Amino acid sequence: MAAAKPFRYGTLLRVRQRQEDAKSTALAQMRRAVRSAEEQHREIVGQQLAAFESAAALACEQFDASDIRRYFVYERHLSRLAVEKDAEIAHLRREEDERRSDLEEAMKRRKVLEKLKSRKDEALKYMLGQEEQKRVDEAAVNRAAQADGPRKS
Repeated sequence: MAAAKPFRYGTLLRVRQRQEDAKSTALAQMRRAVRSAEEQHREIVGQQLAAFESAAALACEQFDASDIRRYFVYERHLSRLAVEKDAEIAHLRREEDERRSDLEEAMKRRKVLEKLKSRKDEALKYMLGQEEQKRVDEAAVNRAAQADGPRKS
């Protein structure tokens, strides 16, 4: 009996692993982008608070309406930037979720192929074991026949 061919999908398994690696890298890049945008948002909010504090201090020390107005105009500008950054963060998080689902799909595809490989390997091992057992049985029968020698009736 001819032995079953070994698993021939090694190249496909490597391709799927590389696809999974690429998706993982894309997800990591997106996570870095989200963290960067969140950090920028925190900086903008910090600048807003600093502008408010500066305007309040200026109002207490000397009341110059044009200076205070400049601080509030700057704060409104920062407020618009914060709103834009919030929208950017929401968009980046949606993309991050999409990339996470892409990664999960790639992982599933690779695992399916690994299970197929495992099953094929087990089937091949079982079949080779059966062939080996047949050879051992034949050898045992041949030895037994030789040990008995030719019988005369």
